[in-house]
Amino acid sequence: MKTYCAKVVVKLKPNINDPRGQVLKHAINSLMDVKNLNCRVGASYSLEFDAENQCEALNLVEKIATELLVNEVTEFYDIRSLQEV
Repeated sequence: MKTYCAKVVVKLKPNINDPRGQVLKHAINSLMDVKNLNCRVGASYSLEFDAENQCEALNLVEKIATELLVNEVTEFYDIRSLQEV
């Protein structure tokens, strides 16, 4: 078995209202002048696990993301990296 490290980012879909992003935008604008600021809040996950090969590792990450990390109605995920460590 090999050890893999994956980074998964979860964000709200573009058509979903992001109240946390709006609060962040308001806070930033109250502290400094930032032109055309848009804020969206998401989550980043780092996973380290064992798998037989990269294909199995990718399948595991996708299963974890779809079953545990993402509400597919309002969010999407992006696997930013998957590498053997």
